[in-house]
Amino acid sequence: MNPLSLDQPWGRGFQAVHRHAFADDHTLPDGLWLPRGLGRSYGDVCVNDGGLLLHTFRRDRLIAFDATSGVIECEAGASLADIAEVALRQGWFLPVTPGTRFVTLGGAIANDVHGKNHLSAGTFGRFVLSMTLRRGDGALQLKPGDTLFAATIGGLGLTGLIERARIQLLRVAGNGITQQTRLFGRGDPSASVDEFIALESASNDWPYTVGWIDTMHHRLRGVFFRGKHTVGEAPWSQPVAAKVSLPVDMPSSLLRPWSARAFNGAYYRSQSMKTASETTLPLWQFFYPLDAVGAWNRGYGKRGFVQYQFVVPRVDAADTVAQILTHLRTSNVASYLAVIKTFGERRSPGLLSFPMPGVTVALDIPAPGERELRALDRADAMVADAGGRVYPAKDSRMSNAMFKRFFPQWQSLEALRDPNVSSSFWRRVAKGNDE
Repeated sequence: MNPLSLDQPWGRGFQAVHRHAFADDHTLPDGLWLPRGLGRSYGDVCVNDGGLLLHTFRRDRLIAFDATSGVIECEAGASLADIAEVALRQGWFLPVTPGTRFVTLGGAIANDVHGKNHLSAGTFGRFVLSMTLRRGDGALQLKPGDTLFAATIGGLGLTGLIERARIQLLRVAGNGITQQTRLFGRGDPSASVDEFIALESASNDWPYTVGWIDTMHHRLRGVFFRGKHTVGEAPWSQPVAAKVSLPVDMPSSLLRPWSARAFNGAYYRSQSMKTASETTLPLWQFFYPLDAVGAWNRGYGKRGFVQYQFVVPRVDAADTVAQILTHLRTSNVASYLAVIKTFGERRSPGLLSFPMPGVTVALDIPAPGERELRALDRADAMVADAGGRVYPAKDSRMSNAMFKRFFPQWQSLEALRDPNVSSSFWRRVAKGNDE
């Protein structure tokens, strides 16, 4: 029996007690267990309080790579960094990537991650060609169209242990990204969101788009970024290690609405000097800016933070997003980092995938107290009333009643869940009593 240990998720907002094992062979553990990759989910999706975490990161072999077709097969513990470094040497890159490269292939599939190119590419799950899933009743070879394949894409690790997968990579022209920036937000919050959507609509030749927004400002001002792969350069560049690392935790006394307003204002002013500029960035810097800071989660202090990400449908999206963010601002919910994106029409094969056509916003919020939690609960209701949903991969607080409104298909996943696999998240949102 492995000893118990006290652990924190990346968001650091709470602690959990685990036993630990490694998925180094084809034997599954006894009792209640949960697969875990590199643990960059902010909430309790990769937490199994009182149970066992089955770590996959040591099973990280790249098994086969066809440099002509761009199809690569890897063990599920391989990181996106591992895959990208090999693929870029041959002129290929990840078809979809989240904001950190320190995510395992299995984690990218289990959370059906999305990136800055959702409008043109959709989610990561669309590029999974096949996978091997090990459950208590044996190993299965899954392909698109299979019921368990759909349940595993975005299935939060609950259908079993993903052992390996084949994915289709993206052919890229060069090793850098050409980036342009624009400012937006000259009117009221609703007009600001409309302005962002208009900028995205005018960026058809730019596959990567995202906006930073100052949610602490009454105008909801922001900076729009768009990027595309450079042409004509060598298809390889070495990713750099973190340039700095936070050695200590930020004092909690400094993490207040006033400091969030000051931080956001300073960032906006710094970007205003670059408006309408065009620069070429290393690929790693464009996709993974936070990876340049080691242990950046310490910036939110010992009490940690939550990330609140929601999506609402395109219909009345500007008004809905503006109302939700105005509600959070007037409730003094501080956000130091907020991004806005548009999700496109390309449907994921995943049963419980988060993205849907509409506008999505993600906010990093220092450890919320009771007042902030009530404000977030109210925001949940506003999202649900608009027909939207909140992102499970980053959640640590939504009620089970709200989860079931956001994802009415949750019972289908529960029916396909491996009975020996569970997580703190799933017990909280799917197994608890309705509220």
